[in-house]
Amino acid sequence: MKVGDLVRRIDGVDYNYGVGLVVRSLTENPFIVNVNNPKDPRWAVLWTNPLYTMNDGTSVQYESELEVIGEAG
Repeated sequence: MKVGDLVRRIDGVDYNYGVGLVVRSLTENPFIVNVNNPKDPRWAVLWTNPLYTMNDGTSVQYESELEVIGEAG
């Protein structure tokens, strides 16, 4: 996964986030730690239909929650 990839959520959420754009890698999650896999890479994703966002409009997502549907060139 890299900046510019198009992604979708795959972790079984009921809410439709739509398509997301990976905008940057995060060194830490400002909210919670993935207790099942604390080293799981985190990304800031800009969604077409976000549910929760940070001040910049992006959402924190763990890589294990995402599937790349379009790779950046």
